[in-house]
Amino acid sequence: IIRTLPRLAEAARARELREALKKHGDQSRLHLERLDLIFTHWGERPRSRPCVGLAGIVQEADNRLNQEATDDVRDAAIIGSARRMEHYEIAAYSSARGYARQLNRLDEARLLQETLSEEGRTDHCLSDLAEAQIKADAQSEADLYAPPLVAASSEPEIVSRGTATACAVTGDLEVSAVKLSPVIPR
Repeated sequence: IIRTLPRLAEAARARELREALKKHGDQSRLHLERLDLIFTHWGERPRSRPCVGLAGIVQEADNRLNQEATDDVRDAAIIGSARRMEHYEIAAYSSARGYARQLNRLDEARLLQETLSEEGRTDHCLSDLAEAQIKADAQSEADLYAPPLVAASSEPEIVSRGTATACAVTGDLEVSAVKLSPVIPR
């Protein structure tokens, strides 16, 4: 993850996404330091082992970066890859925290909870970025295909057009009305 996040950040078009990925990279280094501290408290030496599941997620992210795509599509793929990594980390830290609690290692459990909370905030941030991108893309598409507005009477009036934006991340449907002046005066 520590090697993959900078590649994802470099490939991201949106400034907010680049910043979120860089921040997550910095946090991941801090999380690694916390794990080293936990192993030291337990009198163990940390050992690195390949993780097939995470390797698959990283490989998928690399594959997506190598595909031809528009900036928006690439950013969406980057967000998806980063969130999959995030969910993997959340599952791992949640399990480790549970083990620490079962072993009555409360200091270590607190450190793991801090890490877990930070991972949750990062996931929420990525989710918000994805939702904002989906809404912006949907609004742009709605504006592109919307028919021109025509006033039905000679009186000036306010015409409203509703646009629906589906949010794939939360499954919510948001409908907003935009009030406009008549396009063609009579």
